[in-house]
Amino acid sequence: MKTTGKIFLTFLGGAAAGAVAGLLFAPEKGETTRELLAEKGEELKKTLEDALGTNIASSSDFNFY
Repeated sequence: MKTTGKIFLTFLGGAAAGAVAGLLFAPEKGETTRELLAEKGEELKKTLEDALGTNIASSSDFNFY
């Protein structure tokens, strides 16, 4: 992988970690924060599906037994 790609992925990872940390330490109630995280996760999933042109399975789509 080129150096530029590694730097970009590192930046994205840091931005995502910062966003999650900010939400987890926010003064909102836990239930409100979980709902917000779920909504943002669904938005990200849809964005990735649109960009990749494919469906992304959710964990509820799998049988683990």
